[in-house]
Amino acid sequence: MYETIMAPTEASDFENAAIEVAAKLAERFDATLHLVQVLALPIVAETLPQFPATEITLQALAEEKLLRLRKLEALGENVRANGRVRVVTDLKEGNVNQTLADYAKELNTNLIVMSSHSRGGLKRINLGSVTDFLIRNTNRPVLVVRADATFASEASGTAERRIVVPLDGSPLAEQILPEVVKLASAVSAAVTVVHVLTPQTYSQKRIMQPGLPWWDTDMENAEAYLSWPVDYLIKHGVSATKQVILHTDVAPAILDYAARNRVDVIAIGTNGIGGLNRFVFGTIADELTRKSPMSVLVFHPNPESADIEANVESAAAVATST
Repeated sequence: MYETIMAPTEASDFENAAIEVAAKLAERFDATLHLVQVLALPIVAETLPQFPATEITLQALAEEKLLRLRKLEALGENVRANGRVRVVTDLKEGNVNQTLADYAKELNTNLIVMSSHSRGGLKRINLGSVTDFLIRNTNRPVLVVRADATFASEASGTAERRIVVPLDGSPLAEQILPEVVKLASAVSAAVTVVHVLTPQTYSQKRIMQPGLPWWDTDMENAEAYLSWPVDYLIKHGVSATKQVILHTDVAPAILDYAARNRVDVIAIGTNGIGGLNRFVFGTIADELTRKSPMSVLVFHPNPESADIEANVESAAAVATST
């Protein structure tokens, strides 16, 4: 299912969990793991001939490049030593965001694995960040791994791995499902697809409780909608259940559910309806990515297809054949 996995890295200790997850996924699918680092080129301003700024900068750049290359190669050797993994190390130069996006496209990467820089989710995910740029500009699934993640490791014990997939009823959001099949199969995880039912009228906001006519109808419709994603996951060998959540706010409802059920990964598709239509600061997808205390799989699919079931089946068929 995974043939090429890309892990951007700065070869620092806080990335250990992400590198371990990437390596385990590569090992289980006999995929090639590409560890890539980008060295941003400095801006040289030489105004006085007696201060050869260009010469000094080029010398410093060469020394920095050599140092980083050695650290990157050492990281690659360490990953190879800890498992049966094909590892390629590559040090690039240029703008970090665009260089990584171009590299992912060049490799036809199946998955990008990155680290979370803070304990309570991502320290900073907004416009301009590397993670946000890759999510919005690569159409590749991005797995953001928090520092203490163990869901891909045998050391996580016998506890069942869990993935929660919020769906909002839109075809584009549902394109996350083939990616969920891959990840769940890799880590032997059970999946729960959830739909957050929010009040749509003033009356519903004042009286939020099941049993009232409008809530019963909405709950039945939501339950019915989640049936096909569950069937799809089960059909592809993944243990799956569904859950409708009644709440006034979508993102807090998902985070609360994930925390109470000890979820390992929240898998979300962007570009959907009802708050997932744009992956920018303040939307549901961004809020989940920034605030989630667990790892997050984010996928920004191509928006061409309107027939999601046909598209999902086609993507899954391709994944199964590979």
